[in-house]
Amino acid sequence: MSHGDRQELRPYLRPEEPRPDDIVVIRGGPDNLAKLIAHARRTNRAFCLDGTPLWGVSVFCALDAEGPASIEGILSRRMSTYRIVHMTTVRAVTTAGFELLPTFSRPHFTLRLASDGADELVRLLAILGPSRENPYERAAARRGRRAEP
Repeated sequence: MSHGDRQELRPYLRPEEPRPDDIVVIRGGPDNLAKLIAHARRTNRAFCLDGTPLWGVSVFCALDAEGPASIEGILSRRMSTYRIVHMTTVRAVTTAGFELLPTFSRPHFTLRLASDGADELVRLLAILGPSRENPYERAAARRGRRAEP
């Protein structure tokens, strides 16, 4: 079902238990205010949730200690084309007033925003933390491996 040009996100939500506060949240970067605004607006143009326009950005949560949904699995597979990443925790995200929606395939999440306003996104940028080099990016590039879709 769609609302205007927006697709309803509800069918793409996964039923999941609440995540522990110490779970790592990863976003491919480098991020800056302009990039976050663009991504939030792209989500807003594409999706609504329960008929209401949705603002958000994509992140991945390290849900497992090993395998594709672990920190190493996310960095070496889904983020292998990113030289820079940002890492934070579920606690930092929720304490800042943001919501993590388990969307599409595990371990993808949509970090829900109230708007694309600069104040909102400056807060998000602060909790995403400093940019970090992805130790798996160079190795993946040398082997000619591409990121999984």
